[in-house]
Amino acid sequence: MVQYKGGSGTLKEQAIIIIGAENELEGVDAEYDYLDNNFGEYEFISQEFIGETEKQYDLLRIKLPDGTEREVWFDISGFYGRE
Repeated sequence: MVQYKGGSGTLKEQAIIIIGAENELEGVDAEYDYLDNNFGEYEFISQEFIGETEKQYDLLRIKLPDGTEREVWFDISGFYGRE
């Protein structure tokens, strides 16, 4: 079962940590489930992988119905590279 820990996702230092994803496909699905459950209606703008020495992140950019653009950071270190 996938769980979400960590921070609000508004900054890299507050990334949402995805725990329990068995592989990359399940992990990415969990990212979009999080967006759907927390933002409802939104327009997807982009997804960017950011790899660092010790951690890996996905940065998703979305646009809300009021035109506000948001960045949502996910710490994907727990499932990155798993097939």
